[in-house]
Amino acid sequence: MQSGTLGFKPTSSGEIRTLIGLHLAMGVMKMPRVSMYWEAGMDIGIFRNTMCRDRFFQLRSHLHLVNNLERPAENNDVFYKVCPLYDAMRRRCLELPLEENLCVDEQMVPFRGSLSVKQYVKGKPHPWGVKIYFLCGKSGMAYDFLLHQGATMEVSEQFKTQLGLGAGVVYHLSQRITEADHKLHFDNYFMTYNLLELLAEKEIHAAGTARVCRFANPPLQSDKVMAKMPRGSCDEAVSCDGKVALVKWFDSRSVVMASNFVGVGTMDEVLRWDEKQGRFLNVSRPEVVKLYNEAMVGVDLLNQLVSLYRTEIRSRKWTLRMITHAFDLAVVNSWLEYRLDAKRANLQTKDTLDLLHFKMNVAQCLVSVHKPVAAKRGRPSMSPEPQPRAHRPRVQDARPLPEVQYDMVDHMPNYDEKTEATRCKRPYCTGKTHVFCDKCNIHLCFVPHRNCFKAAHRK
Repeated sequence: MQSGTLGFKPTSSGEIRTLIGLHLAMGVMKMPRVSMYWEAGMDIGIFRNTMCRDRFFQLRSHLHLVNNLERPAENNDVFYKVCPLYDAMRRRCLELPLEENLCVDEQMVPFRGSLSVKQYVKGKPHPWGVKIYFLCGKSGMAYDFLLHQGATMEVSEQFKTQLGLGAGVVYHLSQRITEADHKLHFDNYFMTYNLLELLAEKEIHAAGTARVCRFANPPLQSDKVMAKMPRGSCDEAVSCDGKVALVKWFDSRSVVMASNFVGVGTMDEVLRWDEKQGRFLNVSRPEVVKLYNEAMVGVDLLNQLVSLYRTEIRSRKWTLRMITHAFDLAVVNSWLEYRLDAKRANLQTKDTLDLLHFKMNVAQCLVSVHKPVAAKRGRPSMSPEPQPRAHRPRVQDARPLPEVQYDMVDHMPNYDEKTEATRCKRPYCTGKTHVFCDKCNIHLCFVPHRNCFKAAHRK
């Protein structure tokens, strides 16, 4: 944390966790303006009772992950300021076991401010932004990624020269695959003949859409000829060494596929809409198209999940946009991992948290780690100025999350200012007390022969 503002109060790790948690909560409870989360009419306790509005803006405007004054002279990394966060995320991704079906595609981080490596990709929901290349599984789980930054990208110069930038990105991400017989899919932006050969040498089955101009005049029928043939017709061309196959399939228009392990293969039928006849038709489909359609959804699914509860932030600072995107991405990947663990544990679907509740639980856990801002005797305040007694937030006896209640961290007793004592919230206890847990925000008694405060924080 760097401060150039007079009167800046030093922060702590707990306060930064609260800052992260509040940003995650903003992705769930979307408001047109950030200041509205603290308005009295909204009465959103997770914001009003944990951090005052001015402190939130002060911390966010001074948030840094590295010391900008200590940047090495030889460091040309465009994303140097956010590297620690993305490196930590990538290390966790590299620890996850791989699925059989994988895909490589690009993701856009929405940003329209000033940044040298900002990209425009036509057809994307957010065409302007920072491009990230992802290696994902069919489930949407991210296993590796690479930030696009032009000439300084972490792709070997040998790969760039031999394969080109797009194919070099795929080969760089394929280093993550250490076992044979994985299936890797990607689109025509990355596809080249040399890439398929190199992946075949590593025993990686690869397939994807292709641009015919990148191959040496394959003997495939023209679009004009195939348009006269029945819908679902296909043509196939195989390289002289038999390692690479090109398949041209005509559906509503022609599509060219390339692969190093499968061609037309076993044909199946798929329902397609026919505009002329106004009904669905059974259309033959090559095996390579079927495999590609089933596996290429991974990065698109990841993008969709991130966009559902994205932390919207209006700032000209690209660092803040990248930091909040990393938080959203980490939550989505953690939820996918949690759902996989729940399936292995035979947990019923009704007992499994959806992404909405999972993200809100993470936010609440992060916020609960930090002790609320106190106005008097540990009572949380909504603003730095003292408030009248009638407008001070009351201690809410809502049931805390189990992850918070039993974490054995920073559960401190405090004394309320109520005239009458409140019922102890430990089950089967009939006592009344003025003592409450600062972190859980529930009343718990402790007297010489009964310590509900201690018992309630132990399973």
